[in-house]
Amino acid sequence: MKLAARILLGVVLTAIVVFAAFNPALTQIDAVIGEFTLPLGVALVAFFALGSLAGALGLYLAVVLRLKRELRRQRRSGS
Repeated sequence: MKLAARILLGVVLTAIVVFAAFNPALTQIDAVIGEFTLPLGVALVAFFALGSLAGALGLYLAVVLRLKRELRRQRRSGS
């Protein structure tokens, strides 16, 4: 199973590098803290990664913390 996960990770990382390499056009990003000029592929991959992290954090806050609270409540009640 670990070998399959490593192979899948390698394929995904290779696809990301190829995607970024084939989108070299520069794009300007106007953020709150300043302006950035990045290759389009790098900008898309970076913002996809940030979105994935934000989604994972939202899932953690919505599900895991609720389950921890329920577990703590059940341990206190002795059930």
